Amino acid sequence: MALLTASDTFVLYFLCFMLCSFGISNGGITGNFVRKKYSPDMPLDSDVFQVPSGYNAPQQVHITQGDMDGSGVIISWITPDEPGSNMVYYWPENSNHKNKAEGIFVRYKFFNYTSGYIHHCTINNLEV
Repeated sequence: MALLTASDTFVLYFLCFMLCSFGISNGGITGNFVRKKYSPDMPLDSDVFQVPSGYNAPQQVHITQGDMDGSGVIISWITPDEPGSNMVYYWPENSNHKNKAEGIFVRYKFFNYTSGYIHHCTINNLEV
């Protein structure tokens, strides 16, 4: 009977280790959560998909959290034909004092596609 070489011994120990690890890991047990059936899609002729009326009207408006403590927001929108205004006016509820923030816009090209004017405006120091 032949003796095992060092590499054979290593492979044997490795396989034993892997088999023992699989037995301990409980990888096949899952929680009792079951995803609900898909909800119906929004119809493509819904009014939310309509292009806004008016020349160069803002489209695809998004508001996202602008900082870690919730006192800032980033407002993004697209104007299709020209840059338009990059100002955002805002004010506290039940107040006549209006503030404004100036944003930036970018545009990109990819092969034969040219994007609309993509605006980003950050508003900081809002009341939490």
